[in-house]
Amino acid sequence: MNPRSEFKAQWRVGQDEVQLSAGQPVRAEQRAVPVDVEPHDHAFHEIGLVVEGSATHVMATGRLPLVPGDIFVVPPDEVHAIENVRGLEVINTYYLSEWLMGDLGLLWTEAGAVPLFLSRALMKTRIADTVQLRLAPGDFERVRSELAQIEAEGKTKTPSPLYLRCCLEKAIALIARNWMEQDPTSATLVIRGEVWTAMEAVERAVNSGSPYSVAGSAEASGLSVDHFSALFRSSTGYGPTDYYQRRRVHRACQLLLNPAPSVTEVAAELGYSDAPHFCRVFKRYRGMTPSAYRDLYNV
Repeated sequence: MNPRSEFKAQWRVGQDEVQLSAGQPVRAEQRAVPVDVEPHDHAFHEIGLVVEGSATHVMATGRLPLVPGDIFVVPPDEVHAIENVRGLEVINTYYLSEWLMGDLGLLWTEAGAVPLFLSRALMKTRIADTVQLRLAPGDFERVRSELAQIEAEGKTKTPSPLYLRCCLEKAIALIARNWMEQDPTSATLVIRGEVWTAMEAVERAVNSGSPYSVAGSAEASGLSVDHFSALFRSSTGYGPTDYYQRRRVHRACQLLLNPAPSVTEVAAELGYSDAPHFCRVFKRYRGMTPSAYRDLYNV
């Protein structure tokens, strides 16, 4: 197997192909894979569930056989390929990370869910590369059913984001549970108590539109600001202020996917002093303005 540095994407699965939107922030489709698939990466997380046939899954970390019951989760920008295809059928699922990340809520309570499905978008620290595992037989049928329901709901005239989210989160819980059972060491996200308390404080601040105090978290942990900030960065890859701003932008994305509030109203809800300030921060982290983000996802 070529080392990671030599395993390059030949093409990219992006918004033009996947066409996620505010009304349909997750898409699933069962499709036949008639020929080998060259190395490629994605703009979004991909979940692939094998339902028929066989193949070889090629990743930067190695090669594994693919048979019915296998599932793979590929983070954004991670390269993979499929070779030796024989009658292969896969349910491919893509989703908007920010749709789930605006309010992490119960996802934190399901061990393995955030590391596997959101860590690449949430943290700079590399937690999970491409993961492949074989689902327990009963869980395979349940995950297959949830993804099939996502596909069916997506074909209705007005898909329900609530219904789609419920199906996706049930699938996420089942996959994460299998991952934790089969690979508990790799699946464990270790966060020190001081950092976890600070992350909870960030969530409260973001959801209430309040400022976050690094000094307050440092004092609560009994550490100096510098020591606390270094500890936080070692766990997440970001300094606490940077992490707070990123979480505000994640929340902003979730709010912007709703067509009702104006950009000014979103800025006010998140505690920004004015809309221009919010737009500058949003563009710094997302590479586009809030209005351009809405246009991208048909809000």
